[in-house]
Order: sequence, then structure tokens, then C-alpha cells
Amino acid sequence: METVAEAPRGGRGIARWVIPAVGYLVSAASLVWVFSRFPYRELEHRIRALDWPWVALAVAIEIAIYFADAWRWRELLQPVGRPSFGAALQAVFVGIFANDVLPARTGELLRCFVLTYESPVKLPVAFASEAILRIMDGIWIVVLYLIVAYTANSNKLVTDGMWVFAAVIAASAALIAFVLFRREHAGELMQAQPWAARLMGHLHEIHRLGQWRALCAGMFGSGLYWLAQALAFWALARADGFDFGLGAATFVLVVKSVGTVLPNAPANIGAYQATVMYALGLLLVEKPDAQIFAQLAFWILTLPAVIGGAIAVSVTGLDVRDLQRRARAASEPAPGSAL
Repeated sequence: METVAEAPRGGRGIARWVIPAVGYLVSAASLVWVFSRFPYRELEHRIRALDWPWVALAVAIEIAIYFADAWRWRELLQPVGRPSFGAALQAVFVGIFANDVLPARTGELLRCFVLTYESPVKLPVAFASEAILRIMDGIWIVVLYLIVAYTANSNKLVTDGMWVFAAVIAASAALIAFVLFRREHAGELMQAQPWAARLMGHLHEIHRLGQWRALCAGMFGSGLYWLAQALAFWALARADGFDFGLGAATFVLVVKSVGTVLPNAPANIGAYQATVMYALGLLLVEKPDAQIFAQLAFWILTLPAVIGGAIAVSVTGLDVRDLQRRARAASEPAPGSAL
């Protein structure tokens, strides 16, 4: 017997321009703080004094991060479509490029759409796998914070923020586990939600994502993904003459990641530098030194992804703006969909 799920009629909720507008506002406010009394003269000296072999290592690790991201995504999707590593890597780089040129983390949506072009994975399943990866990322962020919290100077605000973040991740993980391992009950719950209309027809495939081998491989890959990011920060800190260890670099990474978790301006510009500065301040780094390092980290660790993403977009011949519109349309519930 067919059932019809209808999207709610009437208002469309928050206008699409609101989230980007808030993101740009946060970015602008952050940049004002970041560039307040910025030591421009010292910046030139610091760039000249960089230890370039360490910079090269940081860039190489940063590039490797995206290969680790593609590998873990491919392993997670093995039960439902077996995408090639090349297809996953292409989607990752296109998504990273979109995140760096479009606001509100649009690339998270686009990379799922690109993957469906190059593999048998269906779009709702790609979205579900992306959600699982984001939950795994959140778990690793909490684990890393617990590991380094005793070796780095923190404060009550950071600790309270991490508790809130951990609670959100725990609730999200419980919901994902419910969908993956309680198919019948999840189906009943989702049938009552208009926003879930497009997922219902693919619930069987989404349920297949709940294979322990694939989940464990994805979790292991996520560990490598975050370890590589910490190593990239550490190598760049060494290049800039900072004498702190991997634990301190991991602390900076965790604070930056949580501080930029909400969608904002392209490449998290402003919020990226501000959160790095804040974390370095907790490590007792002087503000001028923190300001310069935040800028170096942003440009040196972001530029490789922009270049790689631009190459991926060029090779595939994709129009990112058109892809953005189509992906949003595909992800929205239809006015009525038969299941």
C-alpha cells in the first residue's frame, strides 16, 4: 500500500539569506578583533624567518588529510554502493573548494551530490553517510579534548562549551544509532516527519550503513583524519618558531574546530583566525604572536585545499553555483512524494 508524505504548507521557516548573513556578521566581527593593532611590520619578518621545510611538511600533511577523508568516506559507504576512491576524493575536493568560496558550509551538501554523479550511491544515502562522518568527527573532537585538557591551559568557558558540544554529539549519535539499528521503529518515526519523506524510500539502504565493519573503518579513518590535522598545526607551529608539542597543537585544533562548527563565511574566514588566536592566548602566547600565527595558519593550511578543489572542479567541468542550486533542490522534500 502506498503512502504519501506531504511537506508542510505555508511558511518556509528561516529565509535562506539569514544564515549566510549571520555568518558574514560573525566573520566581520571576528576580523575586527583579529586585525585590531595587528603587527604588520612583524608579519613580514616572521614570513622571512619561517622554517620552510617545516612549512612544506605542514602543507603535505594538509593535503594528505583530504585523502584520509576520502578513504574513510569510501569505507563507510562500502555496504551500499562501493564508490571508487577516485570518486570519493573528487567529491571531497569539490566540497572543500565550495566551502572555501561559498558561505554556510555549502560544500558539505555539494560533495554528496558530486559523489552521486560518479558512483551508484544515492543522494539520501550520501547525506546519511555525511551525517555519520560528522558525528564521528564530533566524537573524536571530544576524545582529543579530554586527552589534551590536562596538558594545556584551559578555562571555564572552553570546558563548558565542550560539555555542551559533547551533549549535542551524544544526542546526535543516539539518533543515528536508532536509525541504523532499529529500522522498523525508525521507519515509524520518520513517517510522521514531513522532512523525512525523501529518506523513507531509501531507509533500507541507509540501514545497511549500520554494518560494524564499515562503521569501525570509518571511525578509524576519522582518527587518522584528526591526527593529520593536529600534525599539520604542529608542523606549522614549528615552522614559525613555537616551541610547543603535539598536545598543544591538538588543543588549538580542537578549539578552532568547535569555534567554527556553526556555518559562517566562506573558508570560515575571521572565525578561523579568531578561534586560533583565542586558543593560543589560553596557551599564554602573546597577542601579536597569536595574531600572526593565526593568519599564517589560515592561508598556508587553506590554500592547498582551494587549489586542489579548483583543479577538481576544472577537471570535472562542474558549475559550482548550478550544482549548489540542484543539490539544495534535491535535498528538499517534494510537495508530495509517493513511497
